[in-house]
Amino acid sequence: MGNKKFGKQQILLLIRAAFFIFYPAIFVTAFTGARMLVEEIAAKETLKLDGFVETLIILCVITILFGRIFCGFFCAFGTLGDAVYWMSSRIQKKRKKRPFHVFAKAGDVLRYGKYIVLVAVLALAAAGYGSTVSMNSPLSAFSRLHALKPISSMIGLGLFILILIGMALEPRFFCRFCCPLGAIFSLLPVMPFSVVQRDREQCIKGCKACQMVCPASMELPSKEEGDNAMSGECFACGKCAERCPRRNAERPFPGKYLKSK
Repeated sequence: MGNKKFGKQQILLLIRAAFFIFYPAIFVTAFTGARMLVEEIAAKETLKLDGFVETLIILCVITILFGRIFCGFFCAFGTLGDAVYWMSSRIQKKRKKRPFHVFAKAGDVLRYGKYIVLVAVLALAAAGYGSTVSMNSPLSAFSRLHALKPISSMIGLGLFILILIGMALEPRFFCRFCCPLGAIFSLLPVMPFSVVQRDREQCIKGCKACQMVCPASMELPSKEEGDNAMSGECFACGKCAERCPRRNAERPFPGKYLKSK
């Protein structure tokens, strides 16, 4: 059992590392597709189905079918955030202190920040400032640093540094509070068979293990209530099932617990 779990985690790490190293631009490509669509609509031009838009459509379809697995496992920025918070937590533990959760209490409010970022960026794109926003984006700074190229915008670099600080202080800081592509994904409906649920009657009274380990601080919906309102905030990481002492977190289909048995 231990070896199987170890092997699964290693495979996931290899997948995330591969996407981080070889495919870091998927995020930027997909959001560029959204920006270009808005620019074409604002200019009353014919909508074009190019590589940017195709990437956006593919990721949206995947999200609808399987939840935000792209955010959970394949997004380079999400992987960066997890790595930064992991290092921050290790430092805190060595100092015999609890890992940071600076924005935990305000998370339910701050999560709306990503929608503000989305609306602001798309509004600027519609007004003809899309290229300027892209050039000064922290994502552009990250892409250039990843490619070992000189930074072209000090504004983008400054925003990227602020995001890194946030990543060290709170799990999935950028994904939860700032990510415009994550805002789009969170608005999409997720097929019921891909929503992680629990049998509330089987839960240990007072247990909040799943919520405590969740990067989005989500409370798992109940099968009986059929409450999937927060499914768009879930990163499909499976940590809730890994932590549940009664293996009580599962997806309705294919009906197997997310954690290795």
